[in-house]
Order: sequence, then C-alpha cells, then structure tokens
Amino acid sequence: MKKEATYAIYWFFSLAPFLTAIPLFFLMPEKVPARILAFTVIERLGTRWELFLIPLSWLIASVILDVIFRMIERTSGAVLPMRMVVTRILMALIFCTLAIYMELILYRTAMIYI
Repeated sequence: MKKEATYAIYWFFSLAPFLTAIPLFFLMPEKVPARILAFTVIERLGTRWELFLIPLSWLIASVILDVIFRMIERTSGAVLPMRMVVTRILMALIFCTLAIYMELILYRTAMIYI
C-alpha cells in the first residue's frame, strides 16, 4: 500500500475523536463532574471544555507514534510492507476507539449528575 494512503487513514483515525467531541460539547451542561469518588461522591466540578483534553492527549500520543513509525519506515520505498500498514492503522484505530469511548463516558457521567 502506498505511504500517502496509509498516512491519510492514520491521520483520519487520529483526528476523529475531535469530530465526536464537538457535538458532545454542545450537548453537555456548563459544569460537569470532573472527579467522582466511591459511593458517587463528586469531588471536583469542571467545565465542559475539559472534554477536549481527551482527544488532545490521544493526538499527542498519535504524533509521537507517527514519528516512531516514520523512523522505522525510513528504509522502505514508496510502498509500505503490509505488516507496517496494518500495524499503523490498527494502532490509530485503537487510539480512536478508546478516545471516543472515554468521551462518551464523560458525557454519560455529566448527564447523570445534572
């Protein structure tokens, strides 16, 4: 598979959590529980802007992984081996899934404690 196509798929999955955070941001109340202790005791309230910390942290991890992958892929030509393509895309897909899942958990928690 060509490098450009692989990179496009990788960055789509790396930026997808931002696309899901935008509608959730407008659906959430202004104050959300940022930390909940045992027995559902709210320790700290935060703002809904903290929702963007989740995809931002995953984006930073994706950039670091991209640098590592590019150092490994430096020796290959214009076409990447299928093993590298699958590894890169699978890693981005796992990060994307975890980030969206964490956003939805934060949204659910905010809606329960309105």
